[in-house]
Amino acid sequence: MTRLRLLLIGWVILYHLDLTLGVTQGLPWLRPVLGVGYLGVDGFFLLSGFALWLGYGARPPVGLAGTRRFLLRRMAKILPLHLLALVALAALVGLAMALGVAIRDPERFGLGDFLLQLLLVNAWETTSRHSWNYPSWALSVEWAGYLAFPLVLAALLRLPRRLVPAVPLLAFAGLWALANAVPQIGLNHTVHLGLLRFGLEFCGGLALGRLATEGRLRPSLVLAAGLALPLGLALRQDALTVAGLAALMLGIWQHAAWQAEPARPDLLLRLGDASFGVYLCWVFIEAALVGLLRQIDPGLAGRILLMAGGFLANLLAGWLACRFVETPAHRWILQRAAPAPSGRLARSAAE
Repeated sequence: MTRLRLLLIGWVILYHLDLTLGVTQGLPWLRPVLGVGYLGVDGFFLLSGFALWLGYGARPPVGLAGTRRFLLRRMAKILPLHLLALVALAALVGLAMALGVAIRDPERFGLGDFLLQLLLVNAWETTSRHSWNYPSWALSVEWAGYLAFPLVLAALLRLPRRLVPAVPLLAFAGLWALANAVPQIGLNHTVHLGLLRFGLEFCGGLALGRLATEGRLRPSLVLAAGLALPLGLALRQDALTVAGLAALMLGIWQHAAWQAEPARPDLLLRLGDASFGVYLCWVFIEAALVGLLRQIDPGLAGRILLMAGGFLANLLAGWLACRFVETPAHRWILQRAAPAPSGRLARSAAE
């Protein structure tokens, strides 16, 4: 499942690289895949709900203490890198302004938008434009999902067994309606309707998690549903493609249940772990590419090389961010928040 995160983040980054470099203008046969790379984010939303069911379906957060522990773990995971990336971007923008470098749409970098993004409410229908570290819109809706998770999970646990299949069916029906409301956009809704897009997929992923762990999804059915992925890409139907991504997620989980974990994490696993860092570091790779394109016109071959180099640079930046910021900060916060031992236990620990 962690390796699937690498596939999804790779698709998203290649999509953004193409927006910057325009490779598919010269290679239009790549457009049916690269042109909808934003759907990798939908895969993450599904996976988020599915993984949270695997982690908490059998031991849901109970009461204020349980909810607090759950939210603390989520905050420790996402906030340090989010804050560092935002501050670093603010420093970069300030430096560019001081040096007189032309900034496209400088109104995107206002104080109001900075505060919205700082508090992770920038995709709660609070603004109509992308600003600052704009990929954080997905982090903003994820944070909303974490806040609602204890209540959503409790409702799903109370739902009668016979009604559970209706949840993913209704979720994908909602995605179909959302994708076809504005065909030119499909499911590429972000600061506007991004919260709805996320909510449908998050709840769908949770319900699929319950169905999967209860053994109610036959592998043959999952395999057949996987055909929705190439079919959705061929027909340019985003909701159908997302259904195929859900089947891919379920198929990998079912296959992994029969496989032994490797003794040591391989490169794909490490990069999958770093997907959050890769996503938040994209804006710095984009800034470097935009600056370079202002100086030269590399032609199609050069743009392809820049896409490959930018992709590798983004993976490296994300891995470094995960290795030296995300993981140690997460551990430090949880250690600081852990209750101190008391009484006889404290004396035994000291001895």
